[in-house]
Amino acid sequence: MEKISPAVGIAAKRPEGRTARIARSLSGRRALPAGEKRQSELRGNATRSTNGGGFYTRKLQNLKDRICSFENLLAAYREAEKDKRYRNEVIVFRFNLEENLLSIQKELLEGIYKVGNYREFYVHYPKARLVMALGFRDRIVQWAIYRQINPFCDKRFIQHSYGCRTGKGTLAAAQCLLSWVQLVSRKPDARDWVILKGDVSKYFYRVDHATLLEIYALITDDPWFIWLVGTIINNPDLPFGLPEGASISDCPREKRLFDVGMPIGNLTSQESANIYLDLLDQYVKHVLRQHFYLRYMDDFIVLCRRNEVQTIYADIERFLREALKLTISPKSKIIPALQPVEFVGYLVSPHGMRLRKKTSRHIKRSLRSIERAYAEGRIGLDRALATIESYFGMTEHCSGYNLRRWIADHIALQRKEPDMKLPDATAPPDETGRRFYDILPQEDGTVDVYLNPDVTTYTDGAVREYDVAVRVIRGVIPWDGMEEDIRARYEAWCESAEVIHL
Repeated sequence: MEKISPAVGIAAKRPEGRTARIARSLSGRRALPAGEKRQSELRGNATRSTNGGGFYTRKLQNLKDRICSFENLLAAYREAEKDKRYRNEVIVFRFNLEENLLSIQKELLEGIYKVGNYREFYVHYPKARLVMALGFRDRIVQWAIYRQINPFCDKRFIQHSYGCRTGKGTLAAAQCLLSWVQLVSRKPDARDWVILKGDVSKYFYRVDHATLLEIYALITDDPWFIWLVGTIINNPDLPFGLPEGASISDCPREKRLFDVGMPIGNLTSQESANIYLDLLDQYVKHVLRQHFYLRYMDDFIVLCRRNEVQTIYADIERFLREALKLTISPKSKIIPALQPVEFVGYLVSPHGMRLRKKTSRHIKRSLRSIERAYAEGRIGLDRALATIESYFGMTEHCSGYNLRRWIADHIALQRKEPDMKLPDATAPPDETGRRFYDILPQEDGTVDVYLNPDVTTYTDGAVREYDVAVRVIRGVIPWDGMEEDIRARYEAWCESAEVIHL
């Protein structure tokens, strides 16, 4: 492992030529005083010079009509409700589906749409992250945007961008790197090749809002769409950004920043993250002329010769700082190409791929959790098998024999025997002898408990009407024996539940 010294790259010289002049104008330029030249002009030069007719030469038209069309909103609703059909907010929204979609359409067309409240929670694997989840109504809006933007941008991204793209992912990224290091290992000068492994420091928390909107302006001239994106990322009540060098775990809300950052958990944040760093991809591929370059979200790899790596690092660091207002993490490193490198959960070397020990431990914990959830009846067989098969398939593409053996030996899907003899319950069964409840896991580790609906039938003249009331208790921390407690104290659970009339 080598120490990265940007000073070496600053002093290095590139052969003069058209490409060299562009590179020098973008990455070798001193920091300019405010008002002398806008950074957006540098970015514009980069995009016009580097992408060879990419998505900046043709812009999206009629975005307002396409996003706000009822057909697009209906398709967005169907995407947003997948795996969430029985959540309370989805049930309520579906009950007046057409009216609710028309309401969203009206707010968007009239420019009065406002983002709802976020639900905040922390995810601690693989690292501490603050996740912000929007309500169902806002997720429909985000899907409506994504359906129109993503097809246009995705086919203009570079081939070796693997984050949050259909047909890509961590496995494809690791396999691509494996093919490159195996190719280099067969070269006579294999020992002269190195891997520059870098990532952007606190990427989602440091994306500059003004810069992002300028990049979106390269995609479309529609001021309405720029307003909509600005409405999503510029929340006057909730800051998303972190000061440079700060960590989300030790930065209180009052110290967060309003002019930078995107909420982790938004569908539009994933798309914006790829669009934002596509400029880096184009710069490295077309200005720096690096063939062996790939990126997975904010992690990137450059495979190059040892005598070039310091210059490449300095150019990338300068472009990120000056054009995109980002910084490279100090954890970036240079590794000989013949040595194993950790990337997207794998250890990649010319001899093959294997899972990191940390990744294997995470898989085992996840499978134990799936096993318990199935035994307790919280998930169905299809979901449990799909999860197990996905992990099993993951191990088949690397040296994962021991993990496959562990899965085969230790994971067994078996329901717990139901307790047919109820304890002395305070509430007897109804006339049918049945008790109804449903337990739905949430993203923050809690569960929502849905109790049997009450259906009241009444007649208004010749028309029969129905009043359906659903009882729900949200945010319950599950424990062993919870279902037995629900069955034993059913009336008490019903009394403490929130009643929702449909």
